[in-house]
Amino acid sequence: MIHSAVLVRPPRRDSDDNIQAVYTEERALEGSIRIRCHHFLFVTLRCTDIRRLYDVFATVKHLACVGSLEQLYAFDYRSDTADDAKAVEYDAHAEFRRMGVGVAGGVGQHWRVSEINREFQLCATYPPVVAIPARISDTTLTYAARYRSKARLPVLSYLHPNGASMTRSSQPMVGLKQARSVQDEKLVEAIVATSEPTGMVPRFRNERNNIIIDARPTTNAVVNRAIGAGSENMDHYRQCRKVYLGIDNIHVMRDALNRLADAAVDAADVSATASDLGNAEPAGMMARIQSSRSSWLSHLQNILVGVKTIVEAIDAGHHVLVHCSDGWDRTAQLTSLAQLCLDPYYRTIEGFAVLVEKEWVSFGHQFTLRNGHLGHPDRFTVVRAGRKRVPEHSEDIEDIDRDVGETESADDGPQTGSSIFGRFATRAFRGVQSRISSAIQTASDNLDDIDYTDPFFAEYPELHPDYVRPVDPSTGTNAQQKRGFRLGRTKHDRETSPVFQQFLDCVYQLWVQHPTMFEFNERFLLDLFYHGHAAQFGTFLGNNMQERTAIQMQERTQRVWSVVGHDPQLYRNAVYLGDEAKREQRVILPEPRFVQYWSAMFSCHDPAFAKCTEPATRDELIVETASNDPTVRTDPDELAVKPTNLTDSDLALSSNVWSLDA
Repeated sequence: MIHSAVLVRPPRRDSDDNIQAVYTEERALEGSIRIRCHHFLFVTLRCTDIRRLYDVFATVKHLACVGSLEQLYAFDYRSDTADDAKAVEYDAHAEFRRMGVGVAGGVGQHWRVSEINREFQLCATYPPVVAIPARISDTTLTYAARYRSKARLPVLSYLHPNGASMTRSSQPMVGLKQARSVQDEKLVEAIVATSEPTGMVPRFRNERNNIIIDARPTTNAVVNRAIGAGSENMDHYRQCRKVYLGIDNIHVMRDALNRLADAAVDAADVSATASDLGNAEPAGMMARIQSSRSSWLSHLQNILVGVKTIVEAIDAGHHVLVHCSDGWDRTAQLTSLAQLCLDPYYRTIEGFAVLVEKEWVSFGHQFTLRNGHLGHPDRFTVVRAGRKRVPEHSEDIEDIDRDVGETESADDGPQTGSSIFGRFATRAFRGVQSRISSAIQTASDNLDDIDYTDPFFAEYPELHPDYVRPVDPSTGTNAQQKRGFRLGRTKHDRETSPVFQQFLDCVYQLWVQHPTMFEFNERFLLDLFYHGHAAQFGTFLGNNMQERTAIQMQERTQRVWSVVGHDPQLYRNAVYLGDEAKREQRVILPEPRFVQYWSAMFSCHDPAFAKCTEPATRDELIVETASNDPTVRTDPDELAVKPTNLTDSDLALSSNVWSLDA
């Protein structure tokens, strides 16, 4: 659960060659270890024995940064309370049958199930079993896959009772030469034709009601042509139109979350300082977050706007193909949230487990990379007491898919303004300039520490900012340590991003807006968020099905759904309408204007959080919703306590910023 840690070294007394002699006991307490956890618990450790403080930091870094998945806790954890026999089992064939795929005379009669990817030969990151149009052969799929990034060709994600489908893929490999693929075009045309009685699109129909959703900002999609990718040329896709959603990439989302975390730490530090001095309570958390320019809620709004677009199109009987760049981040968010709105089954505890297993686990969301399960040594830093803490967010350009233009509004629409490539060049120059300035400032701040004669670095060389881990002799290369400052972070650190966390946050927004439509409660979502980082269960480990199969993840670890099966009442929403919800309102729509910070997830319970959006509190929304539905009880006292099973003590514990002195 440890995200990062900072060792604050106290001021030195002299240049003695013994660590303990360098510091007095009073000065030793000026040093500390500041730990940030993924679930927004912040811990500060202090100790009069400076050597113990350093030993603890070195041990924490060693345990948090591992070399392989098999070193994680999940491979050793066994629980008597977790009941695997009651865990939800995801069966792709059963789920396709539930949706009607391949059922003669039904809405899915023109679809079939293919096992062409059983040995992961077609696509390494797709599930072994996929659903495709019945008139498309496996040979055609083989050629169509070559046209899509990572061979993630369009396959069925969801089939609605009205015959409309939602499919998912990655971006096409268009490139600067505007390449095309006849097989890919035929596959998309066959998808559109599955709702026709004959399975064929009428020859002279010219309406473009079906949608190809590109989740990226327009500029990003265009610039990606430079690396041989891009977006569909709609002249070659009959009956379809394209919509860009303008959802930012993983680097922007990581930056937004880090800004939010930095604001939380700063607010906690200011609050603790004011308390120590006996002053009045300083400005609340919201003031810090608003000044941090995190834009976290704006990102949620963009996602929900895209979900609303998809839901409305499918509910109207139109087909939707969703993709982003590689099709395993923003695409997973959109397809799973849209299904949550379209199908009441996915709003049950069992259905939600199936949804996560289908759209996230089997379709290759990179949990290990995005959640940073293996740890990142660059996040464990050493600074001098009195140095200004360097925020974790940055303005650098991480890769070609980094934001290169202005962010689109929540209302969607193509970006306007100056030349796309001109804006890209300007943003890229600023990013490089920011990286160089940040590196120079970091180097300047650490000049006092870059000295191997310091007894600290003599005993703890792996904590030196210039340290490079020796190469494993088994690789056949020479193990050498090189000196020199490094610009930026490691590749794996650049791949981390709160994608699944954002998905859970969006689910929470839907849960708040439609409190009687979900069988599960807030505690269910909070526990999934926690276990997404805790590495206690194998469900959220690994980057794709091929990787999980190779290390026998399912046989060697327990599943998070076994906890749910052990005590399902713990996660049941008391105001859920059950079968009445399915009859009265099958499809629900998100309201992007009404989003709020999820205080329980961010472990922040500042009263100002409840005032940042309307309705002010979740209880008011529940009472308002219930008052419009005669089948729901409207006693405010009863409704106010039922939606969550978290106690006041639970909330108080999770919201603390811990400071431990030894």
